[in-house]
Amino acid sequence: MRTRTRDFPGADHETSERLAFDVAGDEKAIIDGLLERRQENPVSLEAIGFLLGADPSQISRYLNGTSSVTLTNYLRIARALGFRCRIVLEAADAVPGSTPLSDLRIGSHKVCSARRRRSA
Repeated sequence: MRTRTRDFPGADHETSERLAFDVAGDEKAIIDGLLERRQENPVSLEAIGFLLGADPSQISRYLNGTSSVTLTNYLRIARALGFRCRIVLEAADAVPGSTPLSDLRIGSHKVCSARRRRSA
């Protein structure tokens, strides 16, 4: 799964790894759902690719999880298969009394201005 190689650069290594692993699992669930819908209603990769304006081999890489893909393209594939996708956000790692980012350790950093002053 390609998402697993991406990290969360603002977090410590352990938190970054955990979050990346969770995201990879969510992406796998989306792909598995699309593959199940495709088995129920067989549509060729060529047809999906035509509708999305992409090469069938690229659609195959999306569905194998070997290529980076946007959420929008997953939604477009679902529509090409004749399905609408609903996204449900639910609490992750729910620990009573804590906020979602309470265990996140962020190191100090300095923000530099991107603008340079012009000398007259």
